[in-house]
Amino acid sequence: MAKRRDWSPAGFRSLDELGAELDAMEDEERAGVLRATGQWSPGQILDHCATLMRCSFDGFGGVRMPRLMRAAGPLMRPLVGKVQLRPGVRLPRGARGLLPREGVSFAEGLAAMRSQLARLEAGERMEADSPLLGRMSHERWVVLHLDHCRMHMGFLRREPAPPGDGRNG
Repeated sequence: MAKRRDWSPAGFRSLDELGAELDAMEDEERAGVLRATGQWSPGQILDHCATLMRCSFDGFGGVRMPRLMRAAGPLMRPLVGKVQLRPGVRLPRGARGLLPREGVSFAEGLAAMRSQLARLEAGERMEADSPLLGRMSHERWVVLHLDHCRMHMGFLRREPAPPGDGRNG
């Protein structure tokens, strides 16, 4: 589990700001200075965020939350946008399909994120029911995704590779 001291989240107020952050991350990855301080790679972080976005468009398929969480979830829905997500939540067994793929590259994760943002720019609406929170408006989904990305991307740093790892020219 990642440590909170390794976490430094920035906020996104809009999808445009999130898109600009993806552009900056691409430049940083190309320059060899993008690092993850948590247990997931930058590619896995992007893949996970993109997966949740895709599911909010297309549905969550076999993702199931425990009964008690499903009962409490709608009571938490009004907190979306008022209380920020924090690291340390473990997904229940029935939601493991939301975890990032093992070994996903930065390029794959970035492409997945950009694909979901392109759907939003094209006017698609996120209207699938959340397996935890229930029925959500498109606007509430956008707020949740911005916060979810803020939380996970808080484990990314811009710093040179340590000496001897082959990434410093």
